[in-house]
Amino acid sequence: MVPQTIGALASFLALVAPGIVFELLREQRRAGPKETVFREASRVALSSLAFTVASTAILLGVHALASKWFGWKLFADLTALVAKPDYVKQNVALLGYSAVAELVLACLLALAFDAVLARRRRQPRSLGRQSAWFKVFREDRPANALCWVHVMLEDGSSFFGFLRSYDAAGDPDTREIVLEGTKLTYVGEPVTGGDEKKTTVIGRDWERVVIPGARIRFMRVQYLDAETGARVDSARRPVTADAAPRKPVEQAVGPETP
Repeated sequence: MVPQTIGALASFLALVAPGIVFELLREQRRAGPKETVFREASRVALSSLAFTVASTAILLGVHALASKWFGWKLFADLTALVAKPDYVKQNVALLGYSAVAELVLACLLALAFDAVLARRRRQPRSLGRQSAWFKVFREDRPANALCWVHVMLEDGSSFFGFLRSYDAAGDPDTREIVLEGTKLTYVGEPVTGGDEKKTTVIGRDWERVVIPGARIRFMRVQYLDAETGARVDSARRPVTADAAPRKPVEQAVGPETP
């Protein structure tokens, strides 16, 4: 059922707003599995109903006390709203103020309830909708640094290269990562007569390599200074007083700026 008027649409959004606020806060603390649209919409509707009923009850209580003790009419009278047909026309401003007050209070209740749950369960904010790829390649990368990436494939072969681009959205199996650089290296088939794998520098002949996410077993990442090539700590790694400058881990022929 689609709202047919602006007022009906505004009323619908006001009713579901508390549930949406609570759901957004919940997603930041719990990176749960994918759900159907029906289940997600049902959870939003139920939480909205709970917060709306609670906020309405609080406002009615405040209104009753204020009317009894001081004779104030802080909010709309629900009894008069139902019994008197002209009550809406005569108290448009009061009804609008009451609706806004109810919506704000319901959203505040959602915020407070989420804070209580987080404190009781000691839940830090999770990755939410952001993927680990985005965290590693964007948020953790220091300023003026390049990502030197080791990609291990399911068949045991590897690629080493500088990060060119990546797709961090959608299903992990449909993502892709692109490596580049003159030191772009492929470690593949074992050398005849031994367990050591053959190492081939392909960066001088091939510009880039595109690797599908479905073929990746794992990735390792180093951050290298774009000017000196020295290894630097991530933006989120704690710095200790006795930490000494470290050289990049040499793999194949070693990283260099692309």
